[in-house]
Amino acid sequence: VHYIHSRGYVHGDIQPQNILVGLHQSLTIFVTDFGGSTQFRHPETGVHVPFCQMSGVLAGMPAFTSINSHLGAKLSRRDDLESLVYLLIYLTCGTLPWLQPRCKSRGFKHTAYSAILEHKRTIPMEQLCADSPELSSMLLYIRALSFSETPDYGYICSLLCNASDQSHLSIDEVQIIRRD
Repeated sequence: VHYIHSRGYVHGDIQPQNILVGLHQSLTIFVTDFGGSTQFRHPETGVHVPFCQMSGVLAGMPAFTSINSHLGAKLSRRDDLESLVYLLIYLTCGTLPWLQPRCKSRGFKHTAYSAILEHKRTIPMEQLCADSPELSSMLLYIRALSFSETPDYGYICSLLCNASDQSHLSIDEVQIIRRD
């Protein structure tokens, strides 16, 4: 995600379906589906785009998208990172507290989106990140970022490394392949 941001883009749809792992015990991770990605810096000036509300627009999958996306805000780096935390919780725990069986009745989408947003806003951090205080710290940090603020990727990386130490995973073994 840091690499995507370093190129001036917000992915906008971090979710399990868009993360692929290489074959045969490979630790190479591929991020796919850049259809919802946007530039967060003006291509000529490099200035961060201004904040704006985009009513009625939800970017990404509701279960994994940020609170700001639910509220119709233009996405920025903080939103990709919030989605990443939800993805990591999902991969660690096997679910998210707000995931429910799908319902096909009319009007359900709006109700479900509202319920997911309310759950994200009100769930105690200890309950959401019960197995990982590092993910809790990461989410609190990310939610405190302003729209145009540059995240401290070093701090985020240190939290992820601490979390991997606790779970006996080695983050150092993961390869990043950049395709420009």
